[in-house]
Amino acid sequence: MKRVTCVRGFCVLAALVFCASALAQTSATRTVRGQVLDENEKPVERAVVHLTNLGTKKKLSVATDKDGRYQFSDLSRKDDFELVAELGERKSRTRKISQFDSRPLVFVHLKLEPAKEAEEGKGKKNDEYR
Repeated sequence: MKRVTCVRGFCVLAALVFCASALAQTSATRTVRGQVLDENEKPVERAVVHLTNLGTKKKLSVATDKDGRYQFSDLSRKDDFELVAELGERKSRTRKISQFDSRPLVFVHLKLEPAKEAEEGKGKKNDEYR
C-alpha cells in the first residue's frame, strides 16, 4: 500500500513538473507571421522582411514565399521588435511589436509602397548642409 502511494505521488509530481514546463515554454515565446502585399493588394514573392530586436539590435531576415507569406518563430515576449519589408526600391512602413502585446501569435501584414520619386535636388551637388 505504501509503495502504491509513493508511485502515485511520483506520477502526480511528474505531471505537475511537465505541465509547468510546457506552460513556461509556450508563454515565453511568440511567433510573428503575415503577408507582404503590393500597392494593388497582390501578394509579393521574394520580398525581404527584416525583424529587428530593439534591445539587442539583432536583425533576422526572411524572403516571402510565392503567396507573399513570411514567419518568424521562437521570439522572446520580453523584447520589442521592428518589422519592415522591402523589394528593390519599394519598402513598407515600419511596424512595431511591443513586449506588452501578450499574444503568442501576431499577424502583421506589410504593404510595399511604390518607389518614391527622386527628391528635389537629387543628382545636383548640394553645397549647403542643413
